[in-house]
Amino acid sequence: MSSDNIGVSGLQLLDSEQLEYAFSAHGISREGEARRFYADLWALIQRGEKTRTPLELSKAQSEVRHLCAAYFNLMHQWQCEEADNLEDIDECAASRDNAREARAILPSFEKQFTRYALCYLELNRALIQIRASLADIARDYNFDSMSKHLKISHATGALLQRAHRERKIIMEKRLRLERVRVLLRHFDPLMELLGDDLPRLMGQGPGSHELTLFKGALRKKNFGQARAIVSRWPQDWLKDTGNTVLGMAEQHADELQAQDSLMLHSSELALITMFLKADESRINQFMAKYNIPYMVFKYQNLIHQGYLLGRIGSIEALIIQHAKLLSVAVRPQSDNDMAKAQEQAVLVPARALQGRFKSLGAIFDEMETTLAILEKLFVQTRDYMAHTPENLQN
Repeated sequence: MSSDNIGVSGLQLLDSEQLEYAFSAHGISREGEARRFYADLWALIQRGEKTRTPLELSKAQSEVRHLCAAYFNLMHQWQCEEADNLEDIDECAASRDNAREARAILPSFEKQFTRYALCYLELNRALIQIRASLADIARDYNFDSMSKHLKISHATGALLQRAHRERKIIMEKRLRLERVRVLLRHFDPLMELLGDDLPRLMGQGPGSHELTLFKGALRKKNFGQARAIVSRWPQDWLKDTGNTVLGMAEQHADELQAQDSLMLHSSELALITMFLKADESRINQFMAKYNIPYMVFKYQNLIHQGYLLGRIGSIEALIIQHAKLLSVAVRPQSDNDMAKAQEQAVLVPARALQGRFKSLGAIFDEMETTLAILEKLFVQTRDYMAHTPENLQN
């Protein structure tokens, strides 16, 4: 693969004399401008690595478009100057056909080159930033060599999304349980007081029955019935205690809700917590096994898009191809054999390149889809890591 194609570490500047040699061989006296264009484009791509916001990326993309447009305008100026200098030279029919085809290809070529440069910019930026994000989230994970025993595929993503949703629900439940635990710490002593004093003051049977009725009304959120029960208790302080419990239950009914009834004792949290911990353990085991490997799988998909982009050609090779097309479009050949050789050397590769350019749309689409998936996974993972309490009580 050419050294200015995208790899794991991003792009590298190709420092060679291929460009200058090709321009000289085809009689194009703009090699200095072409080399500066190459260097300026590479500098923009490097700066693009550091963009963090959509606005910054959009600005970098705009600069790439303007740079390409300015370079192509400069080269067309040379084309016009050269055409004036060579207008008196006779050309054969094959040469005229070559020039006509070259002129027809150039507008599309220049448009596709700009798209190629934009894809190069965004993909290089993505590779560098995604690798940094992976390294930040999984500091101890060797994501250059994924576990071979794991079968990771695109279908793994759907399973992970479901696991992320379930884990978010569990996180919310655990946080809610902590809030409920705090509330029930206020309930417990009051409920114990009622449990002791109602049987003592009203008799064991009637007092226990009153407490059962009171709890049943609270659990079913029949607060009017609960007030009526409290109103018949013998002592004002006992009524005050009951009304305090009633008021807290009514105020925090939504928080205390567990399936079809309210929780009234801390001990009732034990069973809920046990089942919740079992679900959390199951999901965490799945996430620990597949979350980072799947991110690596998607990161490697980005690398593959880089290789596909590299198969279209390198930046330098495309600049050279553009210059060759300009030369064919403007430099006539009087010898038919020379024109045929010109067609084989320039137009045949240009036709093939037009076909390869068609893959740019698929590369863009796959890159953007992959980036959207990875960004969502990063946000979900960081959110869970940031907001899940480390020492929640069991």
